[in-house]
Amino acid sequence: MSEDAARPITRVPLSQADGAALRSLADRVVAKMSDDSPDARLHKIALLSQELPVMLRRALVDFRLSGDSGLVLGGLPLADADLGTSPPVTATPPQRDELARADAMLLLVASFLGYPISQAGVDDGRLVRDISPMPGHETTQLGSSSSGELMWHNEDAYHPLRPDWICLLCLRNPDSTATSFVPITEVPIEEPTRSLLFQPRFRIEPDSSNASSAAVAEPPAVAVLTGDRRRPFVRLDPAFMIRDAADGEACDALETVIKAVDERLQDVRLAPGEILIIGNLRSVHGRRSFTARYDGRDRWLRVVHATADLRRSEGLRTGDHGRAVLADVGLAQR
Repeated sequence: MSEDAARPITRVPLSQADGAALRSLADRVVAKMSDDSPDARLHKIALLSQELPVMLRRALVDFRLSGDSGLVLGGLPLADADLGTSPPVTATPPQRDELARADAMLLLVASFLGYPISQAGVDDGRLVRDISPMPGHETTQLGSSSSGELMWHNEDAYHPLRPDWICLLCLRNPDSTATSFVPITEVPIEEPTRSLLFQPRFRIEPDSSNASSAAVAEPPAVAVLTGDRRRPFVRLDPAFMIRDAADGEACDALETVIKAVDERLQDVRLAPGEILIIGNLRSVHGRRSFTARYDGRDRWLRVVHATADLRRSEGLRTGDHGRAVLADVGLAQR
């Protein structure tokens, strides 16, 4: 389903003045906080986020309180020529002021929403990560794929401490490659499938990007839907979900909801300088296929995850910034 045919995602363009004010705040982060320890820097960014332009703060508060699942912020001022080449995802990011400024804008937005976090086993727990095509990954179910469609999913669906929000900043998108997206509230799920999905009869494995999750033996049984039956939370990652032939009802329910989601997906095409904020607990997202050129100008996003509550992961985080959530936390709800 195209973006035009679906209920359109909310888009909030920044005025030129608000874009300049956001860039000025990012300049303060780059110029005055580069020598701070990672945890002290995050603390200062959280304080500075309260100085975001009023219109931007209002949009983020409205989004957070409404429980909506998707928001696009546009008009972030970035100079493409100063960003450098689009990297392979495993490369050390180039140290350029413009990229540091882009990261600062992304962290300011994420810090106003909640608390930036990462996964300890993914890219060494870095808070800000690249999403760009990687040679040899073209048809995998990883963010570094390209010619193979990245199937929709919740981020870290297997994990009980998965992030509340995914913040994707588009730096380059030469082919207007779409992010697929749909809130679970827009997916019609009839009985008895709905009731089955509320039962803990489904198992989700971590994907191979999380190196520290490889040792997890058998994932626990979880429900696909939880919480308010009218506006449930969702845990789905079809490419990494175990189909148990002994539980035919659960398998049928899973295939039914997968088909229903497929039929309701919308395409969200990001332009450079736009941030897509995804409500990870109530929606799924993926990416349409594209042809990578590996010429330094490929599709390039930067991503930050954020949580609404750091206390849930107390004692389960590591890293020099103290925000990298461990992969194996017993995989039980807290």
